[in-house]
Parts: sequence; C-alpha cells; structure tokens
Amino acid sequence: MARQRGNRWQADVVLDGKRERKSFASEAEALAYERAVASGKPLPGAITFHQFHREHFSYLWGDIKAPQAVQFNLDALDKLIPPETPIPDISSSYIIGLVNKMKASGSSNATINRRLSTLSRLLRHAEAMEMMHRPRIAYLKETEGRERVLSRDEEARAILFFEHMGLLEAKALFNFLLYTGCRLGETFTLPKDRVRDGRVTFHYTVTKTSKTRIIPLVGPAATAWADISKLHRGHERPFGGYPRDTFRNHWNRLRDHLAPGDDEFVPHMLRHTCASRLVSKGIPLPQVMLWMGHKNIQTTMRYSHLAPKDLDMAALALMEA
Repeated sequence: MARQRGNRWQADVVLDGKRERKSFASEAEALAYERAVASGKPLPGAITFHQFHREHFSYLWGDIKAPQAVQFNLDALDKLIPPETPIPDISSSYIIGLVNKMKASGSSNATINRRLSTLSRLLRHAEAMEMMHRPRIAYLKETEGRERVLSRDEEARAILFFEHMGLLEAKALFNFLLYTGCRLGETFTLPKDRVRDGRVTFHYTVTKTSKTRIIPLVGPAATAWADISKLHRGHERPFGGYPRDTFRNHWNRLRDHLAPGDDEFVPHMLRHTCASRLVSKGIPLPQVMLWMGHKNIQTTMRYSHLAPKDLDMAALALMEA
C-alpha cells in the first residue's frame, strides 16, 4: 500500500521475487504503479532525469558557493540524456555510454569527471529516496593539473585584442585575474568594501578553502578594479554586473584569436600564470601559498621546478659555512 514519505509517495511492490520501493510525486502515481505490478501490466514511467534534477537542485546545491558551475554540468548532461529518460534507467552501462559520448565530443577527462561528480550526487539522492540502486561510476584518470601559462607576448596581444574589440569588461577581468591570482568565482562576488587601502580581501565565505586571504592590489589589478567599478558604478559587486556567460563568450573569441584549438587556454590559466611568475621571481613557496590561498603546501610545490636556483643558493651556503 502506498505511503507518504516526506513530500513524496512510496510504492511497495515485489518484482521478480524481490521487494522494491519506488518514490513518486503523488499518491495517485504510486498507487497506479502498485496496481500495474499486481496486474502484470506495463509499468508507468518513473520521474525523468530532467524533472528530478530540477525538483531537487535547491535541496542539493542551493547553499553552495558556486551553484552556477553545477547548473552548467547539468545543462551539459541534459544535452546527452534524452528528456524522457527515467532516473532509474541511468545504469552503470548507461553512464559508460555517456562517458564515450563526452570523449567523442572532445571533452577533457577533468571536464567529464566534474559532470560525473554532479551526476553521482544526484543519483545518490535518488537512491536515498529509494527510487533506484545507485550505479557504479568509474572516474577517469586526470593529469596532475594544467601546465599552460600565459607568455608576456600573449598577455600584450590579449590586451590589444580586448581594446580593439571594445571588450573593456573582459580586459578588466583578465587583468584582475592575472595580477591577483584569484579564482574566477571569487571575482563575481567581490563587493566594493573589500577593496581598500591598496589591498583586496577574499572572504572565507567565497573562497574554495573557506579561509580569508588579503593580498596587495598591484599595478594592472588596481587599474582593472578602478575600470570595472566605473563601468558598473551602481553595482555593489562590480564584476557581478558582467554576466559569466558573456565573459565565457568573450574569452572564447580571444582563444580563437590567440590560440585556436588549445583546450588549455582557459581563464583558470591566469591563476596558474600568476603563481608561476611569483615562484620564478624567487618568492618563497610559503609566501606564494598564502598569496594564492592554497590549502596546503603540496599544492604550491607543483610550481617548485620554476625556481631552479634555490638549490644552487643552498649549495653556495654550504660552501660558505
């Protein structure tokens, strides 16, 4: 007999000698499912993948720092999963098919894994609601991280491109990311009162590591902040007045101009470039760690090869001792 569980209704049936519980949006759907099983008729369709993630998005991701990134992954999955696909139909073999489609489209392993992570959380929730048995998801092997850095020549050409095309917001965001090393998501939530006295504060509520960091606002970054503040004078969060989708479009135009076909030419490489330049100029790794807001020194150590003179200086110190 169907019974209510929270705001949904659960049907309790026996299929092929095994007891099964499935969840439905209404009592009528649950009862119809039970009657269909008892009579041997074709089973009514379960809630679809698209319906399920729309209904449960707020519950699963409403309080995270960057829900837009999750929505971007779900939008990508919606293009691969037909809208009429019931959530229980997403099996391990079905997911392997999704991975093959994403590989064929040119998606990187890192991109595929982010989408699989979003899918996994959604299916874990469906399992908790007793709608399905969660399938096994095998993640793909990723490289240690992007190694792409921006050369000084590419930086100059990018600035010229943005100026020539009249993309002043893109130019400001480009320089701010490059000369602060901050994450893209940290810029869009940065309010005016956290930039003062030549420093910028990235509050723990918006950082990936949940720790506040304060860094100097230097040169092009200071100019970029002044420019975006003028362009969005009435906006409490100046970069927030520049839609992410618009920036993504502007960035793709820049990539097509400077580095067509280079899938590592992404905004995050500006953060990687900032860290690389700090280390190559001899800034000690613990200070780079603080500037970048890395959670641990192991993350910063990936840049250590850019400071080859460190061991030479250590050898010299031994000789002088």
